Amino acid sequence: MKKVRAASRKASPWFTSAVLPALLASVALVAPTSPAAGLQDPTEADAATDDVVPGSSLSVHLLTVEPGDAVWELFGHNALVVSDLDTGYSQAFNYGLYDLYSEGFYFEFLKGRMMYVVGAVPTDRLIAGYRAQNRRVWAQELDLEPGRKAELLRLLQTAVLPENMRYRYEYYLNNCSTKLRDILDTVLDGQLRQATDGSPTGTNWREQTRRLTAPDLLGYVGIDLLLGPKGDEPTNRWQEMWIPMKLRDTVGALWVSRSDGSRVRLVRSEALLVTSDRSHEAAAAPSFVLLFLLCGMLAGLLMLLVGRAASRGTLLARLGLGFFGGLWGTFCFVAGAILIAVHWTDHEFMYWNQNVLLFSPLGAGVAFGLVRVSARGRTSVWGRRFALATLGLACVALLLNLIPALATGNRELIALTVPVHLAVCWVLLRVHPTDRALLYGHGGGPGDTRYAV
Repeated sequence: MKKVRAASRKASPWFTSAVLPALLASVALVAPTSPAAGLQDPTEADAATDDVVPGSSLSVHLLTVEPGDAVWELFGHNALVVSDLDTGYSQAFNYGLYDLYSEGFYFEFLKGRMMYVVGAVPTDRLIAGYRAQNRRVWAQELDLEPGRKAELLRLLQTAVLPENMRYRYEYYLNNCSTKLRDILDTVLDGQLRQATDGSPTGTNWREQTRRLTAPDLLGYVGIDLLLGPKGDEPTNRWQEMWIPMKLRDTVGALWVSRSDGSRVRLVRSEALLVTSDRSHEAAAAPSFVLLFLLCGMLAGLLMLLVGRAASRGTLLARLGLGFFGGLWGTFCFVAGAILIAVHWTDHEFMYWNQNVLLFSPLGAGVAFGLVRVSARGRTSVWGRRFALATLGLACVALLLNLIPALATGNRELIALTVPVHLAVCWVLLRVHPTDRALLYGHGGGPGDTRYAV
C-alpha cells in the first residue's frame, strides 16, 4: 500500500476548496507508512503471570484536536490513545487516514464511495504534528475497567490489521469521530448510545456544518450549496458526535455503570496537552442572509449598469457583459448539472436539492443569450425565454422556502441569486432589442438602430 499522504498537501482550485472538503471532513494530518507496523499487544506480558488482571496496566485517553486553518480541518479530529504504564507502549489509533494519490480515489469520491484507512501512530508524533499547526489538543483519561480496556485494545488492534483497516467513509454517518463513538459504545455495552440516542437537540446537520465552516466563506457556500433536504433533518446527541468536539463534550458528561453495579464518570481526568492562540469554535451557526442579499443586489446592479452601457455600444461594457454574463450562466449550468447527477451516486445528503431551482442547467441558455448580446447587441427570443425560465425557477424556490413544511436551509442562496436573475431578465427583456423587433422596425431600447443589420 502506498504511503498515506497528509491532507494538507492538497493542491486544489474551487473543487477541492469548496466541494471536496464537505466530503473529506475530519481527516488526519499525520499518517503512518504502515498502519499496523510495530504494534505489539501490551497485555501479552500479563499472560505470563496468572494473578495479573488483563488490562490493569493500560490507560486509555480520548484525544480531541480542535479546528485548524484549512476547510477540511475546520471539523476537528480525534483519536484513541492506549498506553501501557509498565512497558511504555503508547499508540494513537486514528480513523481519519486516506490517500489522495491512490488509484481511483477521485473517481470513488465522485461516486460517494470513499475508502478510508484506520491506522496507529506513536502518540508523541501525532501530538507534535498538531502542535506545529497551532491547534489545541485535549486528552481525556477514560475510567474503564481493566477488562474493558483490554477489549478496547483488542478491537483497535484488530481494526488496523491489513485485511480490516479499510472502511467505507461517509462524512456524517461513518467518519473518524463516529468510528470512535461506536467502538466506545461497544466496550461500554451500549451505554453511550442509550444515554444519547433520544430526542432531537433542536439543531441539524446543516447548522452544525455552517457553525464550523463559517471562518471560510468559500467552503461555507460550497458545502451549503451541495447539501440537500437530508441536511436539514433534526439530530440528537448521538448523531451530533460526528463532530469530534461533540464527542469530547458528551463523553465528558457521561456516567456509566460498572460490572459491580456502581456508577462512575466515564472521564477520570481531562487535560489540555497543546495550547493555541486560535479563537474557539462558534457556539451557534451564523446567519449571512443580509450579507448574501447585499452581495446579490450589488451583483444585480452591476449587471444592469454593464448591460445598459453595452446597449450604447461601449466596447468595454459589451466585453464585460459577455464575460460576467457567460460566467454566471455557465456556473448555473455546471452547478445544476452536478445537483442532478448526484442522484446516480451514493451522496445521499445531496439528493433532492432545491438549489437546482436557483442554479439550473438552463443557465447554459442564459450564458449563450448574454454572450450573443455582447457580440451582436441584440437578444434572441430563445435567450429571453431561458432568462424568464431561470427567474421562474428561482421564484419557485423562494415560494417553497416560505412554506415551513417544504423549506430547506437555502434562504441565504435565495437571497444571493434572485436579484441576479432579475437583473439578467431586465437586461435581456428591457435593455436590448430582439432580432424580431429589429426585423419589423420597432421595440428594443437605446441603440436599436446602431445594431440593425
